[in-house]
Amino acid sequence: MTLGETINRLDTLDENAILCVRQPWTPSSECAVTAPDENLGVPRHVKDSGLAYFLEVHVAREVLDVFGDKPPTTEEKVRLLIHYAENDAYPEWVYQR
Repeated sequence: MTLGETINRLDTLDENAILCVRQPWTPSSECAVTAPDENLGVPRHVKDSGLAYFLEVHVAREVLDVFGDKPPTTEEKVRLLIHYAENDAYPEWVYQR
């Protein structure tokens, strides 16, 4: 599954799951949804497959709440979450849409 496809299904995923994505992060990057390991981190087999921690599902949902009552496109969701995952901050454009 791709990052874009996963983000479109975000509301159906376990809120405690972790999104792990192959870098570089793009909408078409490979994405896996996994339960955290016993230390609440990315399981070894996921790391070994070349996927990196992206965001927890519950964090991704909270970040997307910034759109409020203005429904975003899939592209906007992906752009926002990639920016947030890389910078731990919201991009300026999100407040100007």
